Amino acid sequence: MTMLAIHCDAIDNKAACYHEFLLRYSRNARTVYGFVEGKDDPCFYRGFINQMLPDDWNVEMWPAGNKRQVYQVYADVDWRRFPKRRVCFFADRDLSDMIPETFAQDRNIYLTDGYSIENDVVKKETCRRLLTEIWGFGNTPHAEIDEICDLFEQELEAFLLGMIHIMAWILYWKRNGERPNLNNLQMGHLFSFEAGRLRVIGTPQDMPSVAAYIHKQCNVVTKHDVDITVVEAEFQQDGVYRKFTRGKYLLWFLVAFCNAVHRSTTSLFRSVRRPPRVRGDVSSSHGMVVIGDRARMPSSLRVFLSGTYCKYIQSKSSRK
Repeated sequence: MTMLAIHCDAIDNKAACYHEFLLRYSRNARTVYGFVEGKDDPCFYRGFINQMLPDDWNVEMWPAGNKRQVYQVYADVDWRRFPKRRVCFFADRDLSDMIPETFAQDRNIYLTDGYSIENDVVKKETCRRLLTEIWGFGNTPHAEIDEICDLFEQELEAFLLGMIHIMAWILYWKRNGERPNLNNLQMGHLFSFEAGRLRVIGTPQDMPSVAAYIHKQCNVVTKHDVDITVVEAEFQQDGVYRKFTRGKYLLWFLVAFCNAVHRSTTSLFRSVRRPPRVRGDVSSSHGMVVIGDRARMPSSLRVFLSGTYCKYIQSKSSRK
């Protein structure tokens, strides 16, 4: 592929990440390539991919911006020129199973099991690692950490149940063509912690109800004739709410829980006399940078990587 051809191809396509991919792509390099949605997503995927690659191979990844742009790059690629197992795409499922939305399916497209990659991060074992490695409880007796991690699971379930009403409205909006700004929802306005236990705020920011608050924050006109309990029932059926609560809200819960445990150190731990020093600044807005590589690889992702990047590398090795 000549440099002129690369630039002509890039001009026809508006995605800057695709342009850079074309410039960076090398047929002979020991490199595999990938496209993700957001700027923090490579922090999650790259660590797992590197676990699967031989030492002399690496991965280059680009954030495309959002889910539709990931699929747009996939559509723009001339697959007569690029091996599919070498160039992969990683996208969030979101609420597509419930709306539904139609997106391309292919062997080199990975779709998360739940709402997003954060749903695979917010787990009991991740909480344990954060408490011991970041929040300073590394020398705390294991039995006491076990108790806190059990509390984490209990309060996570309470959070997920508390989110059913909110996620039901989000699903209703999306089904009806609304474009809510979901980043405007502040979980700290809706929930608080007391001694490590979750508390639901029924009148957030002095609004008369949670529904009134989320409509205002997301810039959606309130409709008083909607029976949202019908949609809530969809989320409750077969534990759907555990899978399709928005991942960024779950990440907030994880960070807020760890902070709450740290604030309540002396009441939650029998052997710790004062809050330990926190090693670094972790927030839900940039938490994946710190948290992503402390999560376990989802089994579906391991299968996907084995069937794409790993098979491509094996095929290259067998030709020598």
